[in-house]
Order: sequence, then C-alpha cells, then structure tokens
Amino acid sequence: MRRFLAFGILVFGLAVPAFASSASYDKVETKGWIAAIGIGATLLVSLATLIHSLRNDRRASFVNTVSTSRLKWIDSLRDKVSEFLAVTSCLINRRSSPSDDKSAELLLQRDTLVHQIVLHLNPGDPEDQKIKRLVDHVHELTDKGSGSNEIYDELIQLRNATAEYLKKEWNRVKSESTHGQFE
Repeated sequence: MRRFLAFGILVFGLAVPAFASSASYDKVETKGWIAAIGIGATLLVSLATLIHSLRNDRRASFVNTVSTSRLKWIDSLRDKVSEFLAVTSCLINRRSSPSDDKSAELLLQRDTLVHQIVLHLNPGDPEDQKIKRLVDHVHELTDKGSGSNEIYDELIQLRNATAEYLKKEWNRVKSESTHGQFE
C-alpha cells in the first residue's frame, strides 16, 4: 500500500509541474490544472477503495475462520453426545450379563466421552450446564445400576436438550456469517 501511495504521489507530483510549465495560454493552463486535480481525485478514490477492500477482505476472512471453527465444534459435540448415548444404551443392555472385558471397555469409553462432552461445553452458559447435568446424571444412574427406563428417559432428555442447543448454535453461525457480527 505504501508503494501504491508513493507511486501516486510521484505521478501526481510529475503531472502538476508538467501541466503548469507547458501551459502558455490561460486556457491550456486551466485545462492542465483541471486534469491534475482529476488525476489527484482519481488517486484518492482509488486509495480509499483499496483501503476499504483490504478491511472487508480481512473481516470476511475472520468471519469465515470463526464460522468454520464453530461448525467443526458443533459436529464434534454432536458426535460425542451421540456416541455417549449409544455406549450408554449398550451398557444398559449388558447389565443383565456378567461383567466381562466388553463391559469394561464400554465403561472406559463412556467415561472418556463424559469428559470430552464436558470439555466441549461453556462453564458459564446455563444451557451448556443443563447438558452437563444431564450427562452427569446419566453417568451416575448407570454406575448405580438404576432401572433402564429411568436411564432411557434421561438419555432422551439429553438428546433433546443437545438437539435444541445445536440448532441454536447453528442459527448463530448462520447469522454471524450473514451479518458478520459475533454474539
């Protein structure tokens, strides 16, 4: 941008004296100054357009980066919660069978998913904390060996709460990418 500005000053600086020194008549001199002013005005408009374009490009790039990151986060949270629901369902169905390596593997997977889900959530947002409470409650119920109907009800509540939350986040991403303003 500095090179562009220096080039404009050089051109404008050379154009004004050339027009001023070559004018022998008043009309030609006036035309020369008008042309020089036109060149200067064109330079200023071009410079303003360049600055405006650079700012918009930088802003658009930032919005795209944030939107892409949020979409990845939404997909990741959706995958973790759905896997948690599936693993917990498998654990409930295996309760009637004796403990084995598969149950231990499912418990480890469930515990890992609990932590991953919690780490995806905002500790200061009430809606995020609702999901965290549901995950913790399901974890507690499966550890206690509670009835499967009670656990399934909690799983459905977790699924529905997560679906509402992800829909809200999706709408937020759409709004931000459309308007370029972050909430």
